[in-house]
Amino acid sequence: MAEEKQKDQPFLSASEDIDVEAIMADIQKKIEEKKDAGLLKQSEIDDIVDMELLPLPDFQEVPNVYENHLYTRPLDESLILGFEIEQERTGLKGLVKRLLQKIRRLFLPLIRFAIRPALNDLASRYGTVVFQSKEYIKILHSALNNMIVEASKLKIEEEMLKTKIKVLEDKIEFIENRERAIEKKIYPS
Repeated sequence: MAEEKQKDQPFLSASEDIDVEAIMADIQKKIEEKKDAGLLKQSEIDDIVDMELLPLPDFQEVPNVYENHLYTRPLDESLILGFEIEQERTGLKGLVKRLLQKIRRLFLPLIRFAIRPALNDLASRYGTVVFQSKEYIKILHSALNNMIVEASKLKIEEEMLKTKIKVLEDKIEFIENRERAIEKKIYPS
């Protein structure tokens, strides 16, 4: 019995005021006009007809567009210094620089030996601080990223709710107008 009712009903149902056949005929006419004008080919029309219908995407799911790029690149020392040291090789200045460089090389092991305890102490202190700072930056970056994603979701939801409210307002207005029209017919003044 239920199958017979389904067979009697058309695939698309619409209000009795809407002439679905006329709309479909108008669409077919526009397609034929575009084919005659050369804007559409029969293969394109066949592709559209045979296209698989997919559900609308869920706008509540906002993709993560941020990349983890803070600590993935190795640091370049020239970026830290901001410039490269220019070496002068000519003139008296260049001669003095070369001489001091050779003297410095002789005393470099002694200088390293003298300052090694201080460097080790600084490295142990600031190594943990740098590591903690790095972790805090990662956590703050993730938190900010999550806040942006959630704010985007809330904005989309707000827009959807505004649209629903507008639709409901239109429906209420339509029902009120219909009610007034019925009242005028029932209670003519």
